[in-house]
Amino acid sequence: MVTDTEIAEKLKEHREAKKATDTTVDSEDLKLLQKLQSDMDNLVVAFGQLAIQKKAIIAQETQLENALVEIKEQEVKLAQQLSNKYGVGSLDISTGKFSASK
Repeated sequence: MVTDTEIAEKLKEHREAKKATDTTVDSEDLKLLQKLQSDMDNLVVAFGQLAIQKKAIIAQETQLENALVEIKEQEVKLAQQLSNKYGVGSLDISTGKFSASK
């Protein structure tokens, strides 16, 4: 049977052996790891900026859609006003000539 003392001694030996095997990473390897970390940090920042730009584009798209709705409403209103004033027909916008329907 294994005694508590033997277990404690083996554990102590293991810890000392582990300390003896601890080494410092080569400076070139460390530089590579640091560059990878830096590159990852830059990507995280870029993704954040992209998300902010995406929100701005969506807001701009909403504004343009609202402007389009407003212009279409003005177009319908003006068409009704012109029909009331000139009657039903067609208008050549480049010349201003109105041709009444028969």
